[in-house]
Amino acid sequence: MCHCNMYSYGYNEFCFMRVKCIVSYDGTRFHGFQVQNNERTIQGEIQKAIKKINEEETVIHASGRTDAKVHAVHQVFHFDTQKRLPETQWKRAINHFLPNDIYILDAQYVDENFHSRYSAVKKEYRYLLNTKEYDPFQTNYIYQYGRSLDIELMREAAKIFIGEHNFASFCCYDQYGNTIRSLYHFDIEDKDGIITFRLIGNGFRRYMVRHLVGGIIQVGAKRIQKEQLLEMLESCGQKKCLFKAKPQGLYLQEVYYEED
Repeated sequence: MCHCNMYSYGYNEFCFMRVKCIVSYDGTRFHGFQVQNNERTIQGEIQKAIKKINEEETVIHASGRTDAKVHAVHQVFHFDTQKRLPETQWKRAINHFLPNDIYILDAQYVDENFHSRYSAVKKEYRYLLNTKEYDPFQTNYIYQYGRSLDIELMREAAKIFIGEHNFASFCCYDQYGNTIRSLYHFDIEDKDGIITFRLIGNGFRRYMVRHLVGGIIQVGAKRIQKEQLLEMLESCGQKKCLFKAKPQGLYLQEVYYEED
């Protein structure tokens, strides 16, 4: 059940409805999700589209940010609006004004207490890597590694990260950032030379997925051993992981909420 937020200013009353959207995008030609001056971003394009509907500036709030060239299958954002569109029309209306590398999959009214970021309980990322011959048609969507990797060694190393840990050695953070996270799944599958890394956790810091996958790739290539990754993890930031997978193979797959 959604509710109308009432705000009074003098003799004027404004009723805001909260809209939750699920969006898919190809991050190839974007400078990340977050609005940046003079750069093409996901947030910037979506806010421009909604402005044409609302006829006023509207800020969207996403479940999290993705970096340049990173894709999303099911990213979630919300915004508040006074526009009284029927719920079923929001998807079509926003898509009408969006470029063809962003697409709204679903839009619905939600309760005022819903927040795309703070209501999320889990996130799922996937990373795709090609161990076969270079494919120019896949280069923006699957990391073209082009060499064989030891799947079993990588699976054993991935077990190190399951559970609650301080991931300070595997992410970008400042002195005020909390780097404690819980990783529930770190699965690795190989299908015809395309390796899929699947990570599910309660949250991920910036570059965390790319550092974790980058470290695991080094184990699979037999350049380092899993014990070295464990040493980095246990150092809580004192020994940084210098291996970072390229952004092109990374996808925000799903954002989970209590009602899911």
